[in-house]
Amino acid sequence: MLQRVAIIIVLGFIAYGAMLTAPFRVMDDRISIVENPAIKSTKNIPAMFKEGYFHDKSYYRPLINLSFMGEYQAFGFNPFFYNLDNLILHILNALLVLLLVSRLTNNDTIGFWTGLLFVIHPVQWEAVCNIPGRAILLSAFFVLSSFVLFLEYYKNRRGFCLVLVLFMFFLGLLCKESTGVLPFVVMAYLSTDKTESWVFKIKSLWPFFVGIAGYIFLRQHFGITEVHQGSQAHVLLLGFVTFLRSVITDLRLFVLPVDLHYDRCLPFIMSMRQLQALEACFFWGMALIIFIFYYRRVSPFVLFLISWFCIELLPVSQLVTSIGVGAGYISTAEHFLYLACIPVLTGMVMAFQWCYETNARKDFVKPVFLKFVAGGFLVFLLLTAVEQSIYASNEFNMINRSLAFEPNNPRVQGEMGMLSVFRGDIPDAEKHFRAAAKAEPLNPTYHIMLGTALCQQGKWIEGMEQLVVFDPGKDKALVDRQEKLTMAHLLQELSQGKNFDARGWLAIGIYYAKSNQTQQAIDAFLKSVSLNPGQSDAWFNLGSLYEAQKNWPAAKAAYERLLELKEITFFQRDFASKHLMALGNN
Repeated sequence: MLQRVAIIIVLGFIAYGAMLTAPFRVMDDRISIVENPAIKSTKNIPAMFKEGYFHDKSYYRPLINLSFMGEYQAFGFNPFFYNLDNLILHILNALLVLLLVSRLTNNDTIGFWTGLLFVIHPVQWEAVCNIPGRAILLSAFFVLSSFVLFLEYYKNRRGFCLVLVLFMFFLGLLCKESTGVLPFVVMAYLSTDKTESWVFKIKSLWPFFVGIAGYIFLRQHFGITEVHQGSQAHVLLLGFVTFLRSVITDLRLFVLPVDLHYDRCLPFIMSMRQLQALEACFFWGMALIIFIFYYRRVSPFVLFLISWFCIELLPVSQLVTSIGVGAGYISTAEHFLYLACIPVLTGMVMAFQWCYETNARKDFVKPVFLKFVAGGFLVFLLLTAVEQSIYASNEFNMINRSLAFEPNNPRVQGEMGMLSVFRGDIPDAEKHFRAAAKAEPLNPTYHIMLGTALCQQGKWIEGMEQLVVFDPGKDKALVDRQEKLTMAHLLQELSQGKNFDARGWLAIGIYYAKSNQTQQAIDAFLKSVSLNPGQSDAWFNLGSLYEAQKNWPAAKAAYERLLELKEITFFQRDFASKHLMALGNN
């Protein structure tokens, strides 16, 4: 047993050791660690348990911040130790997989090979090699520990183990929300045992019920209750079909992980007539038919493995909550497969064992051939994991590889833009921020980034156009400073005789309107429509400003000119029509 443990530890370090040299990254690491004030002082520990992970109302992961705080207090901002802790957690999880699968199957050999595949499989790279993957790794540690302890109670009737299950399960919930699916996995396992009554089985689940109740109470108490979900049934259906299409790719990655990349995503299927929707329906329809046909031949344990895989992916199925990377894309990131891979890898090991034993009885091929195939597959997985960890150690290469596969991923484009800023390549940053804003045009963050990059290159009017386009939200102070700086340069250019086009005066007018400089805004909008009489946004703003000044004739004239235009938005037409009717009484 010790020899098997040593093999897993050594191969784990070989597979992912290259990531230990990786520096902090400019996006996730900056937000979670480098610029996270919560981890700088132990006095912040109580506050960590009272707010969301991203200072929002959706994610509640106080133990992750606590782990970063411990590392900061011990090692400061030395990324080596943060990466090392991730790798150690991954190896510990692999050892827990060995123990868990050995007990589930009553076969130490299957447990060992599953643990070995788990620790070296390259599909794990995103969770292991990115420091914020700590949420996945730490929650997995508590999930696997809870499952092992539950089996110890269930098989040997050691009552104190249930208390430890409650403790471990609750800690897992404080690391990641998806920990909450564990009770359903346990129930799926219990359904395979026909020797115990369901009364006893349900009673043995009390640690999970208590843990979930306590967790919900805690979140309700602190008001961290938001869930992002589409409300319309057809949106849920299309999101689920998109997810099902992604699972086909996931299954292929377990066997042939040749295109692994950061922040994998998939375009949201907009119609059941799309090719990807038809592919998903055909694949899973055929799989269902085969399953029904051979159902009676499938062992209860294999049914449990199938159920386990499905349950682990339920939180990212788009049914529970909407998980996207931007408008029109759902996230299908490889780190979603961290725990979901355990039943798949267990099934792969069992399938190979069955093939090997069947071949031994019927002598189809020499046993050494099957060993050679298995050994070659393990070497392939190990080398691919090494390659991925090398990619992950260099952020530019990691993100560039992702863009090669998914150039329309707005989040990755934004991260490459930020990386270019840190590298001092502002023109390149502009290119990537522009691509991000194009892919997700309603996200103010990308417009702010693009506007800032443009201003840094002296493209003041273009920068102003981006800065004023949306409400900056939490970035208001930053945007206000940049807008004031930009406006100072624009006024200087005007004093030097520079002329702006209609869009430029529109941006200036919006800035003045936001700054409550009404007359200056009106003057700017008038210059915009003098240069381009079809500038609908300028007429719309003129009408609103005149109306606020109670200049009814000017407001009516502006709204009438707006309604004469062919290219105006539905909102503008509706707004102008209603306000013209109201102004008719003045």
